[in-house]
Amino acid sequence: MDPQIAMQDWNQSLDILDDVGLLPFQSNVLDNPPISTRAGLYICLNAMLHDRPSFDDNTVIDFLNVRYKDDVSNLATDLILASFDVLANAMYRNESTRSINILRSFLVNKLPVFLQRSYAALIFEPMTVEHCIRQALVRVDPAAFPSFSQLFDPLERNSLLSEARQEFLFACALHQLIPERIIEEILGDVPMQSLPASGRYSKEDLVSQCTTNPAKIDEYIGELEKMEGNAGEIASALIEILHALCANNDTMTLKAVCNALCRRPTALDVIMLFTSPNHLLQPLCSTLDKWQDHEDQGEYQPVYDEFGSILLFVVLVQHRFGMQHDELGAEGSDSFVLKYLKYGSVSRSIDDLSEHENQLLGGWIKGLFEAEGISDELMSMCKPQEFHLLVATLFEQSLKACLANVLALETLRGGFEYLLEPFLLPSLIAGFTWFTNCLWEINDESKNIDTTLPALQTLLKPPSMSHDSSIIHNAVLSIVTKPLSDSLSHVQRQYASRPDITPLLQVLNEHPQERLGTTALNELASWSTTPNGGLLAALRQTIQSLILWSTTSTESSPPSYTHRQLTDTLRILGAPTVLHLLVEEATEQANTDVALDITTIMILTTSHSILPSPPSKRQLTLRDILQTEFQSVDELARTDAPRASTIVRLHRRVEALAGPKADAAGTENGFMAGVVRSGEPAADIDDVLGEAENDMATAQGYLDSANATLLGLA
Repeated sequence: MDPQIAMQDWNQSLDILDDVGLLPFQSNVLDNPPISTRAGLYICLNAMLHDRPSFDDNTVIDFLNVRYKDDVSNLATDLILASFDVLANAMYRNESTRSINILRSFLVNKLPVFLQRSYAALIFEPMTVEHCIRQALVRVDPAAFPSFSQLFDPLERNSLLSEARQEFLFACALHQLIPERIIEEILGDVPMQSLPASGRYSKEDLVSQCTTNPAKIDEYIGELEKMEGNAGEIASALIEILHALCANNDTMTLKAVCNALCRRPTALDVIMLFTSPNHLLQPLCSTLDKWQDHEDQGEYQPVYDEFGSILLFVVLVQHRFGMQHDELGAEGSDSFVLKYLKYGSVSRSIDDLSEHENQLLGGWIKGLFEAEGISDELMSMCKPQEFHLLVATLFEQSLKACLANVLALETLRGGFEYLLEPFLLPSLIAGFTWFTNCLWEINDESKNIDTTLPALQTLLKPPSMSHDSSIIHNAVLSIVTKPLSDSLSHVQRQYASRPDITPLLQVLNEHPQERLGTTALNELASWSTTPNGGLLAALRQTIQSLILWSTTSTESSPPSYTHRQLTDTLRILGAPTVLHLLVEEATEQANTDVALDITTIMILTTSHSILPSPPSKRQLTLRDILQTEFQSVDELARTDAPRASTIVRLHRRVEALAGPKADAAGTENGFMAGVVRSGEPAADIDDVLGEAENDMATAQGYLDSANATLLGLA
């Protein structure tokens, strides 16, 4: 053969290999089977429960099926252990009582039900669910979960979580995962509680009871916070009842349920363990958007009362869990709920109002500040939606009239007192938010402060209120406390000598409403000032402590961890910088397999693969940047082969664990039902590795052919 032709054939073969990607760098990267570290599920559950509960059963099942394959007993053991680990971590970190109660409720009310429905039937002899529970409890941190005998030890300083083990075991017995008789043996102590006297609830029975006797609804809402294992059925029944009331337009009962839940906001935390924001709120938003008065409506005050209670509940849930607008289930550009959340606290000029809106505004001004009062005629003309969208404009025009001496200050304050009636009180959500914006605009030359502060005082610190008004007022303040307090503090800095600001701040301080998912300033400052790198150095230390714990842990306490550290570092420094750190740690650590598992899970928990993400907030994630780096890994391999190898291994693991989803028809994946779908990532890490081996085999065939061609030159 002509040498020149042979060389051309060789080069052509290499070009083909390069073009079709059959000799990429990743094909030469060998890998060990991935391992499941203790820190992996610890990181996962922290992410799922640290902010608002977002433990979606189907997504978690898919994730666990791929992670553990057919090893169901280890899956169950590790999940139980991780649930105790995150609870111990919250206690050591002095997290809020609210955060700890969410984690306790997950352990007692959610986890046994999840195990019973998803995995109990798949654990076969000689392994049993009882064996998994025993194995997990042997390894829980004894300092965080002391026995009852230790509680009487004067040197024992922690009893906060002392009941968690027995609460979990009795919940497991309630759901028939273990027999009640073995609980004492597992605890090593005589238990101090028993199975609930009412037994195991069923959703259908609860719905039937509450439909027959709506007064039972409030009773069962009160039971949501109990640690007995029945909260899941109660939550499911309440959601079904809410949906039925919306479908039947039974707004009177709907108002009572919403008011009961507003009185117990911690019950909402438990409900969110068993549903999604959209599923909970979509029917309520639809009811508000398509509000219909009853045909035989004689009085309109009850209409405003019912509408306001439902609106308050929706906004309270939206605020408490930091939901984006497109998570609520409200749809369409004409949605009242979306308009209210976006523009309800924004006042409009008179010229921007329609003739009808001008007429309504005039009617409310007369009703509040003249002798006429709020009449049924006015409310029959003004739909509740129209009133709540006019509140900010009503406030601004009223204060302008007072500032222009058209309206006396005492008349203004007297009129505003009408808004403290229960049927109008929810309007103060928009009203207080308008005041917040107004206060930020005040400076030392402002002329309206002597009008604004007395008006605010009337609404914020009334001399007296009815019991019903006080409950609604507290719920409203739980929503507006933080922004209103910040704006008042701003005014206080401008007018330090004024004596009327501190009492208002004191009122707000009585209504603390922490937002889960936000980092305390002192903790953020601590991370930022970590030697040798600030935020990145702090995150590096956290990763290294997780690796060490996973390598050496038996019964040791979990290292301090909060998902907020990872998300805050991402938000401040960006995904490329954080991914560079994760790849560096996975490359340099001695125990590469442990480091790869931990960094893989960190990528997944911030990439919306196992956690929900509002579409409107979709940003570049760690997974996105990893994909970009993977696509250029051949080029990187020429200069930094170890880093390139780590990127390949990380990419394999991330895509394998993020892969399985419900099919196009919405069919849920059963245990190990995941298959490799056309055009989708492999459902199993072995599939990923198998694809790489196939690539290498095919590439070797091309090389053999090319080498044979070269031999012909000799």
